[in-house]
Amino acid sequence: MKWAILLLFTAAFCTILWIWQMDNHTSKTGYSRLKNSLDLATHDAAMQIDKNELARNGRIIFANNAQGILSATLQKNLRLDLNNYPVAPNMFRSSDQVRVLVFDKLESGCPNSAAGFPCTYNNTTYGYVDTIRGPSIVAIISMRHPRPFAFSADRSYIVGSSHEYKGY
Repeated sequence: MKWAILLLFTAAFCTILWIWQMDNHTSKTGYSRLKNSLDLATHDAAMQIDKNELARNGRIIFANNAQGILSATLQKNLRLDLNNYPVAPNMFRSSDQVRVLVFDKLESGCPNSAAGFPCTYNNTTYGYVDTIRGPSIVAIISMRHPRPFAFSADRSYIVGSSHEYKGY
């Protein structure tokens, strides 16, 4: 009888560990997918420059469509619809929208920095800090955590990324 009870508790313990590991893996995979997709999106947005302004004055000015390119790249890489909701099949829930919290075009330096480049970009609202060495696009997005078993806390990922225009 004691072996049956031991086997029962061991099976329950192993099942709980397995569920916890699956939840943890899903959490890390979700964060990585958001981070990689945002990195690609900020790269694509940083490539949208006004070539006429660059040729005339040698200044990097980001085109007006940079934010649209960022959204389009996020939609393509995360399989989102036009309203930024996931399309099935997707690891994220279809009811959870990807929100762009911050989109900054840093063409002449960081906000609150008179020195120009390099500078330290600091967004205290979302806890994002980065050293910027040239004209850059900075974006921060948010999406709810995909909780398959609800072992982890119900929270949102907040992911930030910046990309500098390398021709500077």
